[in-house]
Amino acid sequence: MRKRLCYFYNILASYPVIVLLLAGLVGLFYLARQHYPLEMQRQAKNLQRMELKQELQALQRKLTSIEQNDLRMRYMLFNEEFLKIDDAESEALKSHFTQAFEVHGWILQTAEVAELEIPTEQGRTSDSNQARIQGIMLDLSASATNSPQVDGAPFLPLYSLAQCLNYLWSRPPLKEYQQIEIIRTQDGYKLQVRLFLPLKDSDLGDSNELSLNRL
Repeated sequence: MRKRLCYFYNILASYPVIVLLLAGLVGLFYLARQHYPLEMQRQAKNLQRMELKQELQALQRKLTSIEQNDLRMRYMLFNEEFLKIDDAESEALKSHFTQAFEVHGWILQTAEVAELEIPTEQGRTSDSNQARIQGIMLDLSASATNSPQVDGAPFLPLYSLAQCLNYLWSRPPLKEYQQIEIIRTQDGYKLQVRLFLPLKDSDLGDSNELSLNRL
């Protein structure tokens, strides 16, 4: 065993082996130097990617702030055309929509109100001109029979519904349709409509005065 170790050490101590080891080290350093620019480029691209990501996040925060400011400003400017809080009751809203639906062949059955509030970040400040956007979701259900009209014309559910919604869209208060669904039944049609109606904020002043103050 000792002789084998001595023989192995003699091989390692020979000049050819030492030359080969040195050549291998030189080759490794040479290859490392070849990949060094690529590594620097990769690090530079990673740094640039991080900077772009930070800029994107900053722009997204700025865009969100602009959207909130624009939304709040629109709420303040159109506040006079929104639904009054005292009128945001199921029976009052049902009577408001009933006639329009009946004229176009639909019988309004139920009107259910769900309160909804959309707070904005700046709406929580102490500034009296800052608004919290308040509104309600109104679920309407109506039905219609498949019988002909008074003048003998056939009942067209999509056409009559479009006429009804266009009429309601043009009448105050301002509203937005969230969902419209028509279901065919054995004797006619069933309609489900969901609307969003923003509520008037009585704490805000006149919309023209507010717009001049903002400008």
